[in-house]
Amino acid sequence: MIQDELKRGDVTKSIQCYMHGNGVPEEAAREHIKNLMREAWKKVNVHRATASPLSQTAIGIILNLVRTAHCFYQHGDGHGSQNHKTKHHAMSLLFDPIPL
Repeated sequence: MIQDELKRGDVTKSIQCYMHGNGVPEEAAREHIKNLMREAWKKVNVHRATASPLSQTAIGIILNLVRTAHCFYQHGDGHGSQNHKTKHHAMSLLFDPIPL
């Protein structure tokens, strides 16, 4: 996946930075980034459940932005990828009826 991104002229990503900075293969770097994301979600959920100086509206907006980014990039590059998996998923969420 990284090679495809580099061919398109994308900038260096967190996975690549971690690979080069720590001398680890791509799979190990991906697992490390996934663990960072899990820890970040834990923090988001803690802040969602505790008192905050932000309004519930602001917290809801921030949480929805995080959810959107996670959904968009959870299986790789949901923006630059040519496999249309993310596009199909988004279109399904927005336009396909939910069976009851």
